[in-house]
Amino acid sequence: MATQASRSWNDYERGRRLETGDRCGVDLVLAAYFYRRAAFRGLAEAQHALAFLYATGQGVPREEAMAVRWFEAAAGQGHAPAQHNLGVMYAEGRGVPQDEESAVRWFYRAALGGSEEARRWLDSDAEGCAVGK
Repeated sequence: MATQASRSWNDYERGRRLETGDRCGVDLVLAAYFYRRAAFRGLAEAQHALAFLYATGQGVPREEAMAVRWFEAAAGQGHAPAQHNLGVMYAEGRGVPQDEESAVRWFYRAALGGSEEARRWLDSDAEGCAVGK
C-alpha cells in the first residue's frame, strides 16, 4: 500500500514530467493539478513548483499572491529554491509589498541552504537590494 509520502512524490514526478514534456507531451494545466495534489500533502518541492506556475501564469492564472503563499509554505520547510524565489518576490514587490528587509532575510536563508543565486544576489547591489551599505 502506498504511503502519503510516496503518493506525494508520485504526483510531483507526474507534474514535473508534464511540465517538461519528459516521456509525454507538455500539459501545464495537468502539471499544476498534480503539483497541487502533492503540495496540499505538504511536499516542499511540489509547493515550490506550483508557486512558480502561479508566479509565471503557466497552466494556472497568474496570481502572484498565491505564488507567495506557496513559496512561503515550501520556504518554511527549508527549501532553498523557494526561499530564494520568495526573496525575489519581496525584492520586486510581486504579490507582497516591496520589502528589502524581508527580501534580504529570505536570500540569506536560501544562501545558507546552498543557493548560489541567493549568494550572488546578496553580493550584488543590483535590483535595488544594496546589502552592507
